[in-house]
Amino acid sequence: MASYFRLLILIPLLIICYQIYRFTSSRTGVEKQSRCKSLGIGYMVIGIFALVEREPLFAFFGLILIMSGLRLMATSLDRIDKTVFIDRYNDEK
Repeated sequence: MASYFRLLILIPLLIICYQIYRFTSSRTGVEKQSRCKSLGIGYMVIGIFALVEREPLFAFFGLILIMSGLRLMATSLDRIDKTVFIDRYNDEK
């Protein structure tokens, strides 16, 4: 019965975290970089704390938050001004 109540709490919390994730990743420019970095770090910290609890529901929730946090931090490392691409060869004439 206790796991049922935990599940009732974790599912809406996961939905709220996903909505915040989508809202943050829809930004543009420098604002997107700073917000994605801070939210990614926050998700990583909450995910690690959820893993410390050592229950399957919290561990699953923690892994989802850690993966989202890593993806947000990778998004924050994206360059704003993409004029130079490494994988393309510009032929100098």
